[in-house]
Amino acid sequence: MTRAAQGAADAALAIDGIASAAIFLTPEAGSDDGLALGGAAGISGPPLDGLVAAVADPAHPIRRAMGDPEAMFDVRPMNPGGPALRSHLPIRKPDGTTLGVVAVAHDQPLSAEARAALAALADGLATDGRTGA
Repeated sequence: MTRAAQGAADAALAIDGIASAAIFLTPEAGSDDGLALGGAAGISGPPLDGLVAAVADPAHPIRRAMGDPEAMFDVRPMNPGGPALRSHLPIRKPDGTTLGVVAVAHDQPLSAEARAALAALADGLATDGRTGA
């Protein structure tokens, strides 16, 4: 895990309604060779292990978020358990290079303020020199 990604995951929990957060990063800038866990908050143990394993599937919504032009908010999870909704925000540099995904779980649709705060977290990671290791 990286300090910047872990800090972003921790900060996401302070956003109204967020129950858990996981930050996934590409192994190399712009690569689509998979995603590695960069940080997590509000989720640990077997649920986190299961999420990491699930994200290895290219069809998983977190992996698909890498190519989405915009963030996806308030979507139902692929697998049951945990909070009712998920939101996935690509971590994208201004030049379009995707560095990873901010993934959060929540029970209610996110407010405009919460969406803006998550977008700021993703933007901060994109401009942080990638990982801030």
